[in-house]
Amino acid sequence: MATSPPQKIELNEEESAELLRCISELSKAGLPLDEGLDAFAEEASRRKLKQAFRQLAAEVRAGGNPLVDHDLSFVRLPKYHQKLLVAGIQSNRLGDTLFDLLEEESWRKEYWRDLWAALSYPMLLAIVTLVLIDLLNVFIMPMIQSQFMSIYEEFELDLPFDPAIFQSTTISWTSFFCLGMVGMLLIPACLTPAQAAMLRRSLPILGKVHWWYEVLDLLVKLRILIRQGLPISEALPLLKDAVSSRRYSELVVIWGEQLEQGKSLAEVWQNSFDVPSSILPLIRWGEQSGQLDEALESAELLLKERLALRRELIRKIGPPFITTIVLAALFWAAIRLAVLISPMIDLIQALS
Repeated sequence: MATSPPQKIELNEEESAELLRCISELSKAGLPLDEGLDAFAEEASRRKLKQAFRQLAAEVRAGGNPLVDHDLSFVRLPKYHQKLLVAGIQSNRLGDTLFDLLEEESWRKEYWRDLWAALSYPMLLAIVTLVLIDLLNVFIMPMIQSQFMSIYEEFELDLPFDPAIFQSTTISWTSFFCLGMVGMLLIPACLTPAQAAMLRRSLPILGKVHWWYEVLDLLVKLRILIRQGLPISEALPLLKDAVSSRRYSELVVIWGEQLEQGKSLAEVWQNSFDVPSSILPLIRWGEQSGQLDEALESAELLLKERLALRRELIRKIGPPFITTIVLAALFWAAIRLAVLISPMIDLIQALS
């Protein structure tokens, strides 16, 4: 009875990165590939990764080279990772290449976690403040107002304010906040990549963080390919499915075509509003001196420093800003309650 051929195993970006990490460890340790893949298969917690490790080990034992001949392998990686494996093998720097890539990706993930940790406290405090304001504005204050107004009407008091102001429609700020969050998620999906990128970059404080983070992702992956000896015009289009930004996914193909027409990378990026102008002198120097990979690495360090400074800025100004809002909300509630109670105080003094 003939056995059915194995099904293709498509790995996503995260699963592929985990597989590359394991291959990098095997390459640095000099262990046999098939035995090492079998060992990692036993330790893998995800079923798809376990299947991928075992399938690659079986293909290696069958005499194949799945790390190079991806079209003949049943394990399919993202195109960027495929090309990176081939380039690393051809340059005899597979372990260093994969380690460099994974180290940079680990730095960016750790930065994003630290940024969200810095934002979590101010955001939580802001949400609690909104809920308390709505609790006062929508439920507690209208109930107190109705009770006091009934007393004032019973004693036929002349009030120093128009009672109609308490009959206005109450506003739920929590609802506005939730609608704003939904809008931030849905509106970019309805815009073109260029429009969505411009919208995100226009956000106060966080807009630049998002932009620099995407640029850093582009520079790191481009530098690693160039360091393997790939021409810049060939390396850029390979990033189409590798970069995290939809906008850059479109632009890398266009930039590659412009480079093939004889333009330099600095010239191409100088005519684009999607690349920070501050890194252009480094890119220009790298092309003129033939050290573009070092220039890209220097630009990466520059962006990392900016991202770290912006994270510290958010961490320092976030709590005072939210605390000011909380105090303003409490002051507003106190003033509103004082205006409402003041006629009652006059009534008590008159009766006494």
